[in-house]
Amino acid sequence: SPGFGSRHTARVETSHTPSPDFRLGQPRAGAMGADGHAEEEPPKKQAKTTPSPGKELGMTWGVPEGAPVPVPKPGEGMMGAMTYQGDDVPRGLLASGQVRTMRDGSGSDGEYFGCDFVRRDVLVTNGRDREFTVDSHGFTLTADKVERIDYFDDERVLKDYYPTCCELVKRLTGASEVFAFDHNVRSKTMSDAKEKIKGGSAVQGPAFVVHNDYSVTSAPRRVLDLAKAPKVNDTLRKVLGDQPLIDPSTVEEKLKGRWALINVWRNIKDTPVKKLPLAICEGPSVPLEDVVTFEIHYADRVGENYFARKSSEHRWFYFPEMTTHEAILLKVWDSRGAAFADHPSAAGGGSGGEKKELVPATFSFHSAFEDPSSLPDAEDRESIEVRTVVFW
Repeated sequence: SPGFGSRHTARVETSHTPSPDFRLGQPRAGAMGADGHAEEEPPKKQAKTTPSPGKELGMTWGVPEGAPVPVPKPGEGMMGAMTYQGDDVPRGLLASGQVRTMRDGSGSDGEYFGCDFVRRDVLVTNGRDREFTVDSHGFTLTADKVERIDYFDDERVLKDYYPTCCELVKRLTGASEVFAFDHNVRSKTMSDAKEKIKGGSAVQGPAFVVHNDYSVTSAPRRVLDLAKAPKVNDTLRKVLGDQPLIDPSTVEEKLKGRWALINVWRNIKDTPVKKLPLAICEGPSVPLEDVVTFEIHYADRVGENYFARKSSEHRWFYFPEMTTHEAILLKVWDSRGAAFADHPSAAGGGSGGEKKELVPATFSFHSAFEDPSSLPDAEDRESIEVRTVVFW
């Protein structure tokens, strides 16, 4: 996931006219039902908010003073603020060359070019009453009890946790091969203090922008890169040296079949997530005309993410109070995703030749968000996401 550093400001906009008890990006007084209508309750004095037009992107927007809203019951939702791209940012599934940044060796971003970060209010629904699947929705929540390790020690993560993630993804997807190749550890407190992982890169803050980790171009290119010697920014370089993760003689054949990029996201704190949880947008709910291609220039390669423009069709979910013994499988690319099946750049897609079975979700946009049910003294969450490449 992108670093999305905290050097750049975001415009504050809303996609609707605020009601009397609703400030920009702040929740109404009550929880909301799945239909998006607020539950009735006696009128309350409007919460006082901190103005945020000049907020830096990697920082929180600020929450209302006073009591937080209740945690939504499963199937109910609340309004949360997401950072999207403004309507004037060039959209498209391929890079325009206008929307980009430079990323350094620690994983932090420099100045952004061509971006217009705007805050938009969306309904975020408690998804704990639903059964999501990677194929149909682009993500799933699963119980997964693991032995606790020091996630801030790169060696332990690479040696002990990577194999655990591969086994989990293989079991839940039915894949024949799974390779873990990268990870991010996130903590806003530690990121603000500019702390680093032992033997690794900088601790990242939660990503407060709606994004997907790959594009139709960068996804297959990343897999091909894994069949070459690791590059300067590659996590596995310290383990593999110049040895490729994937056998170069087999990678082209693998890309002809179904393959995917799937993240394993986990809370690594002893206590449940009470602040800055992860929200995920149901994959098939995103119209392709909302997609913005964002280039990330490294020292020795160029990566691409997708950003998004706000749409009323987006369906957002989260899983309140996640524990260390739960994990989210978050799909960030699927070669058999229906939306991109006929795209000329979609390796392994469904265009031409043999007819291939497609799945509804190609990927899932996601973002950290400020949970209006968080208590004022709630601790920042700490989390890890491990990236895997999956072959069937």
